[in-house]
Amino acid sequence: MNNEIWQQLLSLENRDITHQRFKRIHSLDLNTCRAREINAAAKQSREYFRNASNSNYSVRPLLTFYGVASLSRALLLLLKPRGGEEGLTASHGLETVGWSDIMSGDIAAGLQGLRNLKIGTRPGLFSDFVTHTNNRISIHVNSSGVDWSLSYDVPNLRQEFSVDDLFSRTPDLQKDYSNISEVTKYASINEMTYSADAGFSAKVRAKPFSLFQDVYEGFGYTVKSDSDWVTLTCDADTFARNLLMFIHTYMHKTFGSIPSLHITEPFSPSTRYSQLCITYMISYILGMLVRYYPTYWISLIQGDKGDSL
Repeated sequence: MNNEIWQQLLSLENRDITHQRFKRIHSLDLNTCRAREINAAAKQSREYFRNASNSNYSVRPLLTFYGVASLSRALLLLLKPRGGEEGLTASHGLETVGWSDIMSGDIAAGLQGLRNLKIGTRPGLFSDFVTHTNNRISIHVNSSGVDWSLSYDVPNLRQEFSVDDLFSRTPDLQKDYSNISEVTKYASINEMTYSADAGFSAKVRAKPFSLFQDVYEGFGYTVKSDSDWVTLTCDADTFARNLLMFIHTYMHKTFGSIPSLHITEPFSPSTRYSQLCITYMISYILGMLVRYYPTYWISLIQGDKGDSL
């Protein structure tokens, strides 16, 4: 547990600060019952994370997922203008899809197929979270602070995503996942500017961007090559209609403090998720693998045959 981060998150457990934040966000007074719900979810989250950090890898991902879910619950209750716990859909908002088809029979074969595990979006905490956070990503451009933010359209439910779909869009996993898959669907940004008059411009690493360059050209972006980099540009209207999907590295930071910014390929022309939502999905996959398929999980972390992932 990062003490600096959790020191900031402790404010979600404070009744007075929660009241102040709610007032600032919604220009409404927060009732005592909802404040207690937010504080309780935040306290539970901290305990889940604390226990996860002290636990064996055999159970750690499950405790981590419950921590992520509780923290997500605290945030969406803060961002919802009205209604409390009773108004939330009583499910995770994600479900496994066809996992038993992959993890049945030979364990080594099942482990080798983990990249193909899929989850589907359903009504529940995840869909509520996407809606009430406005599917927003807070972007670090030049500093460790938030320089910019964008809200993506809330995707339709009943969509499916594989482990590979998510991991190939997670630059923090680059050094590890490249041992398994040659596919990366993100490219680092060196410089980026935007204004309503001049539009959008970004200098992007050429080689990884070439794997999905045609997607953004199809959206109306212009690409100009310059050695190892390309310059990606468009006017403000094109940018508003077809937002780039951004993602950061939070573990491997520039200069040790600034999260490195990347452009990634959208899941589909109309489907983008914020990094908060992608984090929720990844933690769900790992948590459900530990909970429902412990034999496969233990075999994976013990280094049995098929353990590359």
